[in-house]
Amino acid sequence: MIRFLFSLLIVVSVSSPSYAAITADFTQEKNSNIPKGWELKEWKGKGEIIIENEDGISFIHLKSSKNSFALHKELNFNIKEYPVITWRWKVSSLPEGADVRDSKTDDQAAQIYVVFPKFPAMINSRLIGYIWETSAPAGSVITSKKNSNTKYIVIQSGKERLGEWLEEKRNVYADYKMLFNEEPPLIGKVSVMIDTDNTKSSAESFFSAIRFEKEPVMFAEAPKPIEKGADASMGSANPASKEPSISKYNPDAAAYKKGENKAKKGRFAAIKSRILPQTAPDAKAPEPIITANSIILYISLAAIILIFIAVAAAIAAKRPKKPKKIIM
Repeated sequence: MIRFLFSLLIVVSVSSPSYAAITADFTQEKNSNIPKGWELKEWKGKGEIIIENEDGISFIHLKSSKNSFALHKELNFNIKEYPVITWRWKVSSLPEGADVRDSKTDDQAAQIYVVFPKFPAMINSRLIGYIWETSAPAGSVITSKKNSNTKYIVIQSGKERLGEWLEEKRNVYADYKMLFNEEPPLIGKVSVMIDTDNTKSSAESFFSAIRFEKEPVMFAEAPKPIEKGADASMGSANPASKEPSISKYNPDAAAYKKGENKAKKGRFAAIKSRILPQTAPDAKAPEPIITANSIILYISLAAIILIFIAVAAAIAAKRPKKPKKIIM
């Protein structure tokens, strides 16, 4: 019986499904130019959206002329479980004279936003924008002039790679911790955007499917951005980048050493997490998504407990009863 129970436990652990990614694709809705599951938001002018297909893969083609619009898709999951975002994009023309560091020229040909709602959502939500900039150099980390809770990371910049499909990968969990110095709330939306209203120019870009994937916890460490002036932070856009330069975030070598020790502890914790079971992110935080793994685990544990109870009852039933003593 014990061998049977052990075998059952192995089968349950091996057969439990695992979702590798959460995908936001651009499948065409019938009789609509808006992708299925997405919502159009126009701030200025009318958005020009074309859904195209190549080798069975759908992607969107956005054109902007002195206007501003975006597509939003609602999502709801814990970024710590799916920390890595990947996507493919292409830019064929940039808004002339645009520069994210100046509110008067804050236009980009291609932007992807990950939205983290915090009550009250209209004024307190956190946004991370991964952008293709005209002027600000790649690797820049910049706070929006319009909203301090919006942080930009410049992934690509300039005309050098115009017309090329590029595949990008970022650790959103690491970026959030770096930018906001706190644990992230649940994701609420992902958005793609194009705008040329400030520069009164035009731009054109393409986006393929956006995916959120699993990654080992050891990659959820990111360097602090290096401050350059009062308005922009310049640093590596790669969470795995090496030793940061001395700045207001690292005023001396001792501070850096302390951070290095903390990173080592983080790597040890990541290795430990592969051996020991993971605890829930936060018992107080609402978790609307119950994964198939969790359901199967609960059912399996309940089944094992019932089997043990049944076995114990059967053993108890088979025990010979002691004869009652007759008192003379």
